[in-house]
Amino acid sequence: MDRRSARSERDKDRVGIIPESSEEPSVPSFNLVVPPTRETTQEQERKADEAVKGRKFATVSEISEADLRNALLIEAKRRKYWGTKAVNKMVFEQVEHQVCYHYILDSFTETRSTAEGSEAYTIGQFVENHGDPLMMQIGASTSFSNPWDYEILPDVDFKVQTKVFELPGSSRLNGCHLCNAEGVSHCFHCRGFGTDKCGYCRGTGMKAGVAHPAVYTHPMVGTLPHADSSRGYPGTGVAMMRPSFANKQAYAVGTPVHFMMKAGLPPPGIGHYDLCLFCQGRGVRECHYCKGNGKKTCAICGGHGSVRAFTKLKIFFTVEHSEYFTPSEVPEKLLRMATGNVIFQEILPYVLPLKKFPVKEINDISRKFCAQHLQKSLGACRVIKQRHYVEAFPIAMVQYRLDSKTGIFYVYGNERLCFIPRAPSKCSIM
Repeated sequence: MDRRSARSERDKDRVGIIPESSEEPSVPSFNLVVPPTRETTQEQERKADEAVKGRKFATVSEISEADLRNALLIEAKRRKYWGTKAVNKMVFEQVEHQVCYHYILDSFTETRSTAEGSEAYTIGQFVENHGDPLMMQIGASTSFSNPWDYEILPDVDFKVQTKVFELPGSSRLNGCHLCNAEGVSHCFHCRGFGTDKCGYCRGTGMKAGVAHPAVYTHPMVGTLPHADSSRGYPGTGVAMMRPSFANKQAYAVGTPVHFMMKAGLPPPGIGHYDLCLFCQGRGVRECHYCKGNGKKTCAICGGHGSVRAFTKLKIFFTVEHSEYFTPSEVPEKLLRMATGNVIFQEILPYVLPLKKFPVKEINDISRKFCAQHLQKSLGACRVIKQRHYVEAFPIAMVQYRLDSKTGIFYVYGNERLCFIPRAPSKCSIM
């Protein structure tokens, strides 16, 4: 198994796949559903025992002297320490072969949670519990089906992914709580009046956007166009008059139409071309949001007055990852950039800790990781699969002598990378 490819799979895009679901702008928080306890069957115990009995660990080959010299030459040229002649002249006084073991345990787990959702009901849409008096009495927070009764498989094993479905048998028809099943809701932009200040003339009724003195100085008007804090949002509403007789449109105070309604004639010095082209001197226009009706189509039920409530089931697949490197002279960050030989690998529903590995430290850390993963999954999630493997990095520590100077360097990994802990005191390119 390629270690770097496994790491790249873990670091891929972790955005969840959400099929068969339309998320609402404000999604309620999901409630965790505790998974049922699963008893270990005799078949699972037999497979686990067979896996333990059949465990075999491969050996790691040592690094040859030719590979040591070639790795040193590449690193020395890259860092400009020595040339080819100096490396060929170098004497390897002692070569000590070591192995750094990398133990990895991955637990592929599944978590399920539920949340209530709703959508606009359309005529002809199927609803399971429509007309059921028991469901109407119980309410929208109870479902008779257990979320763990349904088998939902992940797309890929050991990869983080999210799926959201509608829980079967949970849909029911309810009246819309926002509009009280009327299908329309109050328009808060115009406070239900259906009109708002004209944005082109700023409520003055004049094309220039400035109130005319002949209007607001007249004794029958005597007021400037001003906002009315009791309606509309701050800065948008305007004080207006509504004629009591029918077929007369509302108008803002201090506008030419206000003057004509009071005086019975047009304001002196003002022609038709001076009036606002959009409101015709009224200073108000119909509300853009409700189209002058004062009410809007309900955004929750879409004007039908009913909503289809249901329970959403969220399945979250995640990977619990733990790893450990045995102590080595080569830094761990360098070992992560290299690859080793996978000498042991096992994938089972539940893996048992290593007990007969040649290195006792790996046996101890395997037992510790298995206990930690089991403790984290109790009462929170369900373990689908587990895998653990041991990766061995061949390391060679070389003590060299060049003329009167001595030093140490390391060669590690299948790529035969070189690590020089201390740079030579003086560059000697020969």
